[in-house]
Amino acid sequence: MSTVVRIRVFGGLRLWRAGEEVDVGPLRRRIVLAALLAGRGAVVTTGELVDALWGDDPSPSAVNQVQRLIGQVRRLFEPELRNRETGSWVVPVGDGYRLRVEGRALDLAAFFELAAAGRAAAARDDHREAAQKYEQALEVARQPPFAGLPPALLELPAFVAIDAARAETAVEAADIALAHPRARRLLTLVAGYAAAAPLHEPLQARLIRLLTAAGRRAEALVLFEQVRQRLAGDLGTDPTVELRAAHLDALTDPQTEPEAIRPAQLPLPVAGFTPRDDLVAALEPGRGAAVVTLSGMAGAGKTTLAVHWAHRLTAEYPDGQLYLNLRGFDPDGRLVGPSEALNTLLESVGIAAAAGSTLETRAARWRSALAGRRMILVLDNARDSAQVRPLLPGSTACLVVVTSRNRLTGLVAREAAHPVQVGRLDRAAGWDLLARRLGRPRLNADPAATDELVQWCAGLPLALSLAAARTAVRQELSLADVVAEMRAAGRRLDALGTGEPHDDVRSAFSWSYAALTPAAARLFRLLAVHPATEIAAGAVASIAGAGAGEALAELHTANIVTQLGVDRYILHDLMHAYAAELLDAGEREQAEHRLVDHYVHTSRNAYLTFGLPPPTDPGPPPAGVHPVSPPGDNAALAWYKAERPALVGAVELALDRGWARAAALIVLHVRPLRSSSAEPRSDSREQTVRVWQAVEQLGDPVLRIGLGREVATLVRATEPERAVDLLTRALDLAVREGLVFWQAQAHRSLGGWPSILDRAGRLEHLRRAVALARDAHDVSALVYALEASAVEHLAGNDAAKAVAALSEGLELARAAAMNDFVVSLAGRQAEALLQLGDAAAAIRAADWALANAAAGDIHTAYAASRFVAIAYARLGDAIRAREAARVFRELCERHADSYNGIFGADLVAHERQEVEDAVAAMGSAPALQ
Repeated sequence: MSTVVRIRVFGGLRLWRAGEEVDVGPLRRRIVLAALLAGRGAVVTTGELVDALWGDDPSPSAVNQVQRLIGQVRRLFEPELRNRETGSWVVPVGDGYRLRVEGRALDLAAFFELAAAGRAAAARDDHREAAQKYEQALEVARQPPFAGLPPALLELPAFVAIDAARAETAVEAADIALAHPRARRLLTLVAGYAAAAPLHEPLQARLIRLLTAAGRRAEALVLFEQVRQRLAGDLGTDPTVELRAAHLDALTDPQTEPEAIRPAQLPLPVAGFTPRDDLVAALEPGRGAAVVTLSGMAGAGKTTLAVHWAHRLTAEYPDGQLYLNLRGFDPDGRLVGPSEALNTLLESVGIAAAAGSTLETRAARWRSALAGRRMILVLDNARDSAQVRPLLPGSTACLVVVTSRNRLTGLVAREAAHPVQVGRLDRAAGWDLLARRLGRPRLNADPAATDELVQWCAGLPLALSLAAARTAVRQELSLADVVAEMRAAGRRLDALGTGEPHDDVRSAFSWSYAALTPAAARLFRLLAVHPATEIAAGAVASIAGAGAGEALAELHTANIVTQLGVDRYILHDLMHAYAAELLDAGEREQAEHRLVDHYVHTSRNAYLTFGLPPPTDPGPPPAGVHPVSPPGDNAALAWYKAERPALVGAVELALDRGWARAAALIVLHVRPLRSSSAEPRSDSREQTVRVWQAVEQLGDPVLRIGLGREVATLVRATEPERAVDLLTRALDLAVREGLVFWQAQAHRSLGGWPSILDRAGRLEHLRRAVALARDAHDVSALVYALEASAVEHLAGNDAAKAVAALSEGLELARAAAMNDFVVSLAGRQAEALLQLGDAAAAIRAADWALANAAAGDIHTAYAASRFVAIAYARLGDAIRAREAARVFRELCERHADSYNGIFGADLVAHERQEVEDAVAAMGSAPALQ
């Protein structure tokens, strides 16, 4: 039973395994699971299961079907269980089955344990502990058990007993509350249970007494009359002695003071609310702070969460609940000012605001009115801290929950409010929201369409709720049909509305947009040109064409963009779509030019950190473009990994707009970054081929040669003949144009591919590459050519020539600060030294390469750890050999896709086996401890 399982029966039967909700399945499987759960650990006989499934008319094959259903229930807990295996959860006992579920995993078990703990505390007269345990028990079992299952099933004894236990626990809790005034906070919970059991006279009698004790005599008298009429109408009986005595006490209650007004203004909780346990947990510390702020973008579900949480806490705040919409972002622009808000709040607790009184006077009266009272105050849709500050009580006995699209940093700084950020729903939560609105069977019938719907709504609760509403009213259509209909609606936001005024995602966004300053509004529109979800602050400056710090900070404060880390932000998919609707053609074209130029020049700066000569000079950055300059190759690699989706999008944008030169420069600039990141060639092949095809129409020979070589590199594993043709054409063009550097590069590429030419041909190409690089006085081309020559010499078992080429290459690379090549050549040197038989020197070279490799350089890690394992095996050091082999093995498994894509699966398999064989050859040498 190692798998973490959680089961809920109150409010409906649901099951989670390892954090993911499991579809319990069709009705009969649900009935069997429910019967086992209702047994509460006792044996449920086959006959009882037959009764639960078929009642008085069982199937002739009932027993066989029960056995099959038991197997299906077992696999809910243990999906890998084979047929006829018993497993650990549902065990056969005699002529029946017992379900083994720990109390912490099942809310039903938790309810009975908490109720028993309350009973035990009451027996030892620990009323505080008793009230706490009863409160927890009643909270757990607040909703009816096994909701949604057939009524006939719930009339079986085991299920009736659970309902009876719930009512009896409410009675016991009421007795504690009547005996100990401090436990009166249980009244709200008891009232809920009494409403669900209107003919349970002991429970109704206790509620009448609780209402009387709380000073709510009028409510107590009304309740008695309602119960009396119900008993007469439904059962034809009169109230019991107990009920009449409670009624008499309410009539003769000596209380003469006027009853305090107990407002109950919380809106109705949203049906089908998706529990956000992480956020509820984040809210809890705010009860100590007395003020909690919930901030997030429009439609994130802030109000729904605030109301849900406030309803859960009503028992702890017995003096009432207040709710006020401050209209901070309403479409009509009518903001509720602090004075108006205070008038409304004072009237809610029975105090009229004095005519002509100042804001300070009203705020003081408000604080006095709440002194000594425990109330919840939900201030919804606040514009800023100044609007909220005068409405705060003067005591921490009250809890204030404020929702806003802004972050309300002022309340956090000055009033020590507890901030909670309300973000988007993940895929599982999105499914859960739709399941609560549409029913899980409808989702399970087409999971692909459900996934598309969740993705379409980008995790925004408002969008998902609107999509669910649109789907719910189209029962005649499949979910796939509804999604296709939404996809065909035109603009993305067109599909996310009900057709009623202001009841759509676009309207919700528009109210946030309308509150922005002109500079922030302009920046928001311009961000639509960025092609990725994550946006770097440097790119924002170029898109804006000037400093954008204050405007970006305003968008962050307004929760229109979310800060991901230092100088990185996220623009929500639907917000991106809304910004694109607002952006006019003139703004768009200029911003797109600046964006593409930003990535041309920033990628060039990253390229230069490798000590390589740029393919061509793009000229200075245009006015308004603010490229970033990574300080070194490690920083350049980190920039590339973070910006890769944006770079791909920038190249795509350049191709769409016909800016082939810009697209080509970005592709050529990021080549060393792709190589150092061990990026699979297939990731960039299709786009690079399209860039090459566009560049072929230009008259720039350098770009044509560079892109031709790049395409050849990407296709050589799958199309070697095409690769040779591309390189030959590049070489011919370089010769015609007199481009010696590019001739050297083409010869080096042709000489470095064993699968294409014979060894003599490869050596000739490499010899010419070295000679041409020397003639061109280009250090980078020469280092590349020397490394390729060394690789070829190693393949031919000519280690001495390899060492000579590597030594010269290392000296040149160090002098030119080609740091990545220094590391690469050191790794090659380890291989050459190993081939020469100097295992100790090979280990030193490989260790140096590992220590100096850039973060994330899995090329060097692969080669060096392989050489270290083999070298230690040759030295007879079993412990270090096995440890190095383990590291190499883990690298191969962790980066299998990258290595197989770069080196080829056959070569990787061969080299893995070579390491295993080297270690195995050591025989019974001591094992690694």
